Amino acid sequence: MIPSNLKDLVTFVPNKDEPIHDWFYYKEGYAKELVEWLIKDYKLEGPIYDPFAGVGTTLLVGKLKGIKTIGTDVSPLTSFICKVKTRNYDIAKLKEELEKLALLEPTCIGKYPNKKIRELFRAEQLDAIYFYHQKMFEIEDEKARDLFILALIDTTGRVANVIKTGGSLRKVKKPNFPVKRLLLGKIKRMILDLEKIQKPGQLFEEPEIYGEDARTFKPEKDSIGCVITSPPYLNKIEYTSVYKMELGLFFEAQETRLRAYVGDKVDVYDDNYPGIPPIGIAYFLDIKKVLENIYYCLRPGGKAFIIVAGGCLPDRVVQSDEIIAKDAEKVGFKLLDIIVARQIACVTNRTQHIGKVKESIIVLEK
Repeated sequence: MIPSNLKDLVTFVPNKDEPIHDWFYYKEGYAKELVEWLIKDYKLEGPIYDPFAGVGTTLLVGKLKGIKTIGTDVSPLTSFICKVKTRNYDIAKLKEELEKLALLEPTCIGKYPNKKIRELFRAEQLDAIYFYHQKMFEIEDEKARDLFILALIDTTGRVANVIKTGGSLRKVKKPNFPVKRLLLGKIKRMILDLEKIQKPGQLFEEPEIYGEDARTFKPEKDSIGCVITSPPYLNKIEYTSVYKMELGLFFEAQETRLRAYVGDKVDVYDDNYPGIPPIGIAYFLDIKKVLENIYYCLRPGGKAFIIVAGGCLPDRVVQSDEIIAKDAEKVGFKLLDIIVARQIACVTNRTQHIGKVKESIIVLEK
């Protein structure tokens, strides 16, 4: 039975109140309830593969259900978050390292990022961010170190004089939030989350996570039970543009291979996509490569669930679900359903309404 709140489940909003899932707000993601519904209603078996793992919603749900999961993602930011959220932890070690961190008082270390990033913070906040980041690399336990760094990444977003809106960052003036208090509070809440979910003596298998390109990476033939994933949406640039700050501060990069389309070229043409501009053709050709890899690794009878929205282009709307479904059938899949979760208004130049795009779940079977 399709959930009555499906339009909400294709967004990340419900995860804001979910332990571990809420460690980093990723507005391009979807709700854990969506994954739980698909697993239950379709009686899915593992391993579960997510070729666009993002911040790990599919992998974390699978892990906590005791299902083997595998994921890939090309973004260094989301791959990192995914790993941190899906690990098992020594909670006593985390508390020990937190006590040490709480004793430290940030000092100026005289190192600053580029001017654009520097302008987003008060000087004392930036000093504290760099100080704690440096100190975290002195933590020998890799898992504890990475969890603390994720807490710092989240804290950085909270104190920066900027908000994520649409596909860009907008400068705003925030109160002078103390980095230390927010950071320590975030780590304490993360440890509490782990105590709620990670019971003594009950350690679930950690997912296999690869920083790989879904167009070229594929698990072994017929090795995957099902796929639950959401590729980047056509003509959506948020996947990197709104995370420039995090990428620049913590990963020394403000761009990854992931742009408004999946691939690296837009000067392509293909007669199979009449009326679609080059950027759309590049997108669908690359999604088809991913579909071919999914088909290869799925077991016979295995199902794939592709969550996707249409493209809002300057002069038209493109219903991606219909095109991807047709390409999937060409690859060899049987199309079981296209479940429309919601319709989104397509507005260009801020005022010109040119139609609606569907956000849907494409249900396929090998």
